[in-house]
This record gives sequence, structure tokens and C-alpha cells, in this order.
Amino acid sequence: MTKSDWLDLTVLERQKYNHLSELMDLTRQLGEAIDRGDEVSVRILVSMRNDPLVGLEELKKATRLRTEALSREERERVEELNSGASPEDENEILYVNQAGSARRLWERVVELDQRLNRRMAGDDSFYAKNGK
Repeated sequence: MTKSDWLDLTVLERQKYNHLSELMDLTRQLGEAIDRGDEVSVRILVSMRNDPLVGLEELKKATRLRTEALSREERERVEELNSGASPEDENEILYVNQAGSARRLWERVVELDQRLNRRMAGDDSFYAKNGK
């Protein structure tokens, strides 16, 4: 793959990280509003979380389109790296580091979201219904 290809994928991962950072901040604020019993803020923050979620969905589509433009071998290499293969050059290292940062932040967002959702909804929680 060219340096430009790796840069494009790395930039998409950085944008994903930025949306996830915004989502994490809003989710933390949501937890604080729940702790305070501030129902108005809870509703506002739940609504505000939609923007970064929409942005993440758009990035998912952009990433899919970008990777579909690669050759089969290049797509396989990206998949290998995303599955834990060791990077072989500087471009792959940058990509793996950025993708890993985004993945770890995503895991933290999901964990916090699960806790808050269960606190708010109890047995009616999305996560309780889906066995997570």
C-alpha cells in the first residue's frame, strides 16, 4: 500500500477517536446528571449523544468505501493488522497505534454506557435484554 493509503486510513481512525472522545465526554456528563437526579440534563445529554454517533456511522461507511477501493491483498493486510498482526513499517505502525487507541476508547465508552443504561432502565435495559 502507498503511504497515502495508510495516511487516509489513519486519518479516518483519528476522526473516529475524536467522535468517540466527544461521546465519552457526553456519557460522563450523563452519568453526573443521573447522579444529581437532573432529568432535564439527562434528556438533553441523551439527545446530544446522537451527533457523535451519527458521525461514527458516517466514518464507518467512509472507512468501508476506502478499504473497498484497495486491492484484495491490501484489504487482507488491513484486516490482519486490525486482528492483531504486527506492523511491518512506519505507516502500519501509525495506523495500528491510531486504530488501537480508537478501539480502546470505544470499549471504555461501551462499558460506561452499559453501566448507565442499567442504572437508568434496570431490567428494561437494552443490555439486559440483549444479554450483555
